[in-house]
Amino acid sequence: PILLHVDDVDVPAALAACAIARAVGLPITSDIESASAASLIEAVTIPILAEAVPAELTGRTDPVEALRELRRPRHQMLVATLGPRGAVAIVGDEVYRVPGVAVDTVDTTGAGDIFRGAFIAAWLEGRPPLEILQWANAAAALSCTGSGAIDSVPSRDDIRRLSGV
Repeated sequence: PILLHVDDVDVPAALAACAIARAVGLPITSDIESASAASLIEAVTIPILAEAVPAELTGRTDPVEALRELRRPRHQMLVATLGPRGAVAIVGDEVYRVPGVAVDTVDTTGAGDIFRGAFIAAWLEGRPPLEILQWANAAAALSCTGSGAIDSVPSRDDIRRLSGV
């Protein structure tokens, strides 16, 4: 299976790519870190939002309430990363939560990107939603134990040990 992943660095380009992907039936994940990129939420099938974005867009401080308000018919899953507090996702009417993982944090640079990459890998493997969140959350936590974005990418074995999945 394949999918398209877009971010909010160049929203017009991302929206154009989403239109092409939708036309051929590809799922689309996102890295949305700014409320100014709200149009991407409408365009993708699996929005992955940074912690502050759902509240900024809806005025709701509870991430589940905010995600429910943001949900659209095309969404297969909506996800909010919550930093050291873990992550939450909505699939249909089901809510999935994973708590943060306690680690000795050295550097959080790249943790969000690691979360999204691990999320995509687990989703492409066909894992169920809770396992996807556990896998991505563990990967992001492990990435915080090293320095820099590239050198801190964890191995699959390390993620498996920490996530338990």
